[in-house]
Amino acid sequence: MKPNWVLSIILVQLIILMCGAISYAGTWRDDFEDRITREWKIYNLDRQAENWWVNRGEAAGRIFKRGFISLWLTGKLDWKNYSVSCRAKLVKERNDPARVGLTLYDRGDEDSRYLFFIDFFFDVVSITRAGSDRWFTRQFPFVSDSDTWYKLRATVNEGQLEFQVNDQVFTAEDPDPLKPGQAGLVVGNAEARFDDVAIMGADIKNGGPGRPHAVDTQGILATTWGRIKYSQ
Repeated sequence: MKPNWVLSIILVQLIILMCGAISYAGTWRDDFEDRITREWKIYNLDRQAENWWVNRGEAAGRIFKRGFISLWLTGKLDWKNYSVSCRAKLVKERNDPARVGLTLYDRGDEDSRYLFFIDFFFDVVSITRAGSDRWFTRQFPFVSDSDTWYKLRATVNEGQLEFQVNDQVFTAEDPDPLKPGQAGLVVGNAEARFDDVAIMGADIKNGGPGRPHAVDTQGILATTWGRIKYSQ
């Protein structure tokens, strides 16, 4: 058995390492209370089909164009190994399946990104590796409702992809990870609301127009694992 003084030294060293890791990571926030959207940009804007705006402290995104999604992006192309969290809800949908979610590692015109969706028509959530030539998707059952706020959190850490919706966590693996990129909010055939966006990672500086919020640590997470499948 180690002497008490040895254990104390080990404990102090562990605390120092943990504090260093915590201080190294930053968090960028936007709670949309200021109604300023200069930190955000609509990717490949089609003014006749899509729109993003801020109203009453919430961000709103809308697109009703068959087979398309709308991306509202922020951040830098060198962001790597980070998480995006927010609250989101579906407000309106039309004939095609409505999707609401997040994009990470988004490289815009390179057509390279990870997409994390709630699909309100098929009652699934999906984790997608979207490339210029092919999309690879892993889907998991999840019953969802419109006009209901959901807590979303998407994380990319090397080849590990995680999507948390409320207290459920869905995880996939990508054996060939994409290049780093921006983060953003996404809607497809829907009008949706978003709030309390937080982006956290080692390459991200503390900042943004939002105010810090308390972290909710209650609840037991139910985790479902999967691997993104590549077709030949």
